[in-house]
Amino acid sequence: MQTQLRPFTFAGHTLFRVDFDPATLHPADLFWLAHHAQITRFAPRRQAEHLAGRIAAAAALRHAGSDSPAPGIGAHREPLWPQGFCGSITHTAGVAIAVAVKRDSATQGIGIDRETLLDERSAPDIAEGALQAGERLRLHQTSLPYPVAVTLAFSAKESLFKALFPQVKTRFGFECAELLSVTDGRLELRLTQPLGPFGVNERFIVHWLQNQSTLMTLAHY
Repeated sequence: MQTQLRPFTFAGHTLFRVDFDPATLHPADLFWLAHHAQITRFAPRRQAEHLAGRIAAAAALRHAGSDSPAPGIGAHREPLWPQGFCGSITHTAGVAIAVAVKRDSATQGIGIDRETLLDERSAPDIAEGALQAGERLRLHQTSLPYPVAVTLAFSAKESLFKALFPQVKTRFGFECAELLSVTDGRLELRLTQPLGPFGVNERFIVHWLQNQSTLMTLAHY
């Protein structure tokens, strides 16, 4: 598969981006993955996304100091990061991005998400499913166009949930986190119920970055 790998910095972390062309995927490319047998039933486009994400993740792990291969797949289809490391993968529209860091007192979990910006038609429906009434009101009060604000809130929760999942070890819904505030490049979420070792009302900062057609978020604790 044709890919192009490059690093970039976001929110104080080095991330690795892979631009890829799903149409160039060859079945033999998947043998690079130790867990290739687990994705044989994926649709070709999904296989390409998965491979690109693992290429980015392997580069991120090397940068973080690990000699482990690309992360495998867990019971909930989550990436299995090597002991002592945490990381996250996101992909959309021919782009995969990954980050990996050593677990230490500063970072125990990290999550990233990249979304194509919602449009005027789809934003209200997504907002109804992912946000409470108070959150929707707060988004209307920001200076952001409402579709951008909804994309941001949705993505921020995705990033937070990815960061927390290794500790929580179960899926949880959008109602478990509430958007409190949005500023330029940062927003704050709080938990509305206990999740594993994390208590109700625990707060988390999520960093965000927007370009012309996409938005990216990063959460860590």
